[in-house]
Amino acid sequence: MQNSHPSSQNLRPLIPLADYQRIFRVVHSVLQSVEADIPAASFFFSVTAAQILKKFYKRNAFPVAGAAFYLINQEGGGALSFGVLGEDAQSVSSNHDAFHTWVQCDGYAIDFMAPVFQELLAAAGHALPVPRRMFQKDLGRMSAAVPALAAPGDFFLAPDLQLTRELLQQFMAKKALTNLSQVCIDWYRKPPKAIPDDLALQGGEGEVSRIRINPTAIEGVW
Repeated sequence: MQNSHPSSQNLRPLIPLADYQRIFRVVHSVLQSVEADIPAASFFFSVTAAQILKKFYKRNAFPVAGAAFYLINQEGGGALSFGVLGEDAQSVSSNHDAFHTWVQCDGYAIDFMAPVFQELLAAAGHALPVPRRMFQKDLGRMSAAVPALAAPGDFFLAPDLQLTRELLQQFMAKKALTNLSQVCIDWYRKPPKAIPDDLALQGGEGEVSRIRINPTAIEGVW
């Protein structure tokens, strides 16, 4: 729920923009190298990013699946919606076919898919320009309900713990996914340390390909 006491809301990000951008670039680059369906990869993004935050930042980070609503444009009800919104415009739900995943960490919600919101909209048939921004906010700043979304960057999240458990079990059962996630973790370096521009990836039949870091730049914050 939205917190009514501004003093209890932290406006500072949990991790610096440079670190967020590097985590995004590493995960995005690895997924692109295997021609993954990026708009459908929110669980991979969140599981992998949470592990990076645990290993390199000693943070209590974990992936959460559920319904998510982000206001990205005030004109024409420009909300990016993941999940099911009830006819009353208040109740929300999620399922295996309608969900999103983000990282929760020390009272923050961090969405590492935010820089590709434009691609997510395009995949859903909505061609709208969306800036490539970081999404990292204190959960105390969350709107009380979907109708309360008023300004770009406002958000409403509805975690579904049962769905999260089921998706995590499915993820961990697929060795190809866990191996690919480990590639991201092994490649990552915490700024200001330099990170290799590319990485060798060995395929299932022994073939070796090289992954190059995607230089996608993040332009600001939501």
